[in-house]
Amino acid sequence: MTRLGLTLMFVAYTIISAGVAFAQGALGIQAGTVRGQITDTTPAQNPIEGVQVKIVSAAGEEFTAITNSNGDYERSGIPAGRYFISIYKEGYSDRLGKPVTVVNGGDHFVPLKMSKKGNILTFFQNFGFVFWALMLCAITALLIFLFTKRGMREKSTANEHR
Repeated sequence: MTRLGLTLMFVAYTIISAGVAFAQGALGIQAGTVRGQITDTTPAQNPIEGVQVKIVSAAGEEFTAITNSNGDYERSGIPAGRYFISIYKEGYSDRLGKPVTVVNGGDHFVPLKMSKKGNILTFFQNFGFVFWALMLCAITALLIFLFTKRGMREKSTANEHR
């Protein structure tokens, strides 16, 4: 009778241990999830679709995700550790190296923002009339400098021929 009790206790212990091991992932190795939303830097904070999200460990192990139409991304199965998140999309400035620490079984929400790449025209549109006036003054000064230099050259050439 004692042997039967010990055998049943051993079987029960084995089943419970296996259940715990599988509930935690493959023999205790859990993984975390990194998710978030990517928006632009405008006051409306519009979501950006199609952004490539790279989650890179110090050892170089890389996990990727792409944002959906709501700007949301999610990547699960990431082992515990310290990672850097970088985001890329054509027409936007890249954002590199946002740190995140993933813990086993953790759900980490990392929202990020991106700004559109601008050109000189959008720069002046963003900063208004004052910069347009400064640009006009700079062009006028450059033209005066060039024509004054040319006039001085012509004057010195005329003096040399006398």
